Amino acid sequence: MDNRRLFLFAALVFVAFLIYQAWMHDYGPQTQAPQTVATAMLATPVPEIPIAPNASVPAANTASNAVAAPATSTPERPRGEQIHVRTDMLDVIIDTAGGDIREAELPAYPVELKKPQLVKVLNSDAAELLIAQSGLQTHSGPTAPTHEALYSASRSQYDLAPDQKTLSVTLIWKDQQGLEVLKTYSFTRGSYQIGLTYSVHNGSSEPWSGAQYLQFETHYTQESHGLFSPHRYDYQRVAMHDSSGYHQFEFKALSETPLNKTAPGGWIAVVNHYFLAAAIPEDPALTKNSAGDQQENLYYTRSLSDSRYFVGTITALKTVAAGASATFADKFFIGPKLQTRLAQVAPGLELTVDYGKLTIIAEPIFKLLNLIHRFIGNWGWSILVLTLLFKLVFYPLNQISGRSMAKMRRVQPRLKALQERYKDDKQRLGQATMEFYKKEKINPMGGCLPMLVQMPIFFALYYVLVYSVELRQSPWLGWIHDLSAPDPYYILPVLYGVVMFIQQRISPQPTTDKMQQRIMMAMPLGIMVLYAFLPSGLALYYVANSMLTIIQQWRINRVVGLDNHKHAANEK
Repeated sequence: MDNRRLFLFAALVFVAFLIYQAWMHDYGPQTQAPQTVATAMLATPVPEIPIAPNASVPAANTASNAVAAPATSTPERPRGEQIHVRTDMLDVIIDTAGGDIREAELPAYPVELKKPQLVKVLNSDAAELLIAQSGLQTHSGPTAPTHEALYSASRSQYDLAPDQKTLSVTLIWKDQQGLEVLKTYSFTRGSYQIGLTYSVHNGSSEPWSGAQYLQFETHYTQESHGLFSPHRYDYQRVAMHDSSGYHQFEFKALSETPLNKTAPGGWIAVVNHYFLAAAIPEDPALTKNSAGDQQENLYYTRSLSDSRYFVGTITALKTVAAGASATFADKFFIGPKLQTRLAQVAPGLELTVDYGKLTIIAEPIFKLLNLIHRFIGNWGWSILVLTLLFKLVFYPLNQISGRSMAKMRRVQPRLKALQERYKDDKQRLGQATMEFYKKEKINPMGGCLPMLVQMPIFFALYYVLVYSVELRQSPWLGWIHDLSAPDPYYILPVLYGVVMFIQQRISPQPTTDKMQQRIMMAMPLGIMVLYAFLPSGLALYYVANSMLTIIQQWRINRVVGLDNHKHAANEK
């Protein structure tokens, strides 16, 4: 297989891959719940939730205790006050009605470069609804505040001062029966974690028993995006991690088979392309019941007919004696999917960075790229260094490929002569060609196999550039302000087309087939059009890789030419 056919094959495979990815995103089968989750659903009764338009509270069933389901209708949601909290990492709106986090902006992440609008991970707008709710469910004793209760607060504005490391926002709720609850959100400088603590003081005359729940309410409708749409990579899914591992679910699958699983530890989250909102309950191992048994958290999803979904977790039960106090301590994570940070927040949270089926290759590539970036400080130059390292690693393979292509180019006239001689006898032509290759010690597949070996790495790098938030809106130099977006002036795609044309010129000549010649001449133009819609970081990688290939092939051509000259001299 000559080099030009190889380029055509690789280009067609890559285009087919992109088309397949877009089709699967829009029309492919939805992810179903894993068997481990399905089994748990059969073992645990599915609880009911209220279906009132303004509210929804989960009903819980834990492995060791049952929490009574709330009523299926609720009173009108009270009107609360907005509390504005600003830190160096988060800009948050908390509503005293329920103590919900209604909005969460990320000051370090604009929606578009050079525009003031910031990314909202949590959003109270109906079309992009995603809010964080939490509350207490009563098992026995006085009624506790759900996310529909009305809290009071001493202030409506909180700002993390330059000399502060932490910031706390406390909401107060009191019941006429003597139950008092302090709901406290804790923010830390340099962190996207939000601590959530419920301090329950039972001033009544009877014990109180209950559990805390954390949930997200979201509105999801599947949108279709074209292959070249700037939003073609967008998605929203539910992710969960427990003792059985990491699971990811499509909303459509959850509407048909809701999640209802108990497990020790773990977390549940709503994830999208670059960001996530995760609810991370307290590890039940730290809070055993009165019998000393380890309790479990319940993870659940519920869907309503208006495309609203509820994704959450209910922690283990706690009992507070009359006159005593107890604390529930959980946390939210609301922010970007920064791989080096997520693992420190909760086990398995870094798995929300989804590189698909090539994760086993893409993860090491990202770690190497991130290591280079730590020394260089620029993702564009880091990609160039990574390209050079890959070229060195695959140098032996490329050397074999290059020598094979150079030999093919050298004997091309003699091959054409064979084709002319046996043009009317295809069987004899095939035999003569194989005998010729054997005599000249040429492997016709030598130029193809090394490229096929490297192809999974190229695809894995594509996933790294597309799905790593670290490269989102990262500049290189000059006109490249976002390596995860297409080149705005198409300079890199055009440069790649030119480099590809040069690479073709130093490779073996095509066969006498006129149609193949026309296709090969037009291929650089087609590649330029394709890369005009792909991340500029990928185009940068291929431009650098092709330039290094040209240098290596030029040197090999000279060496093979000298070897041929010496061989001819010895024959004389």
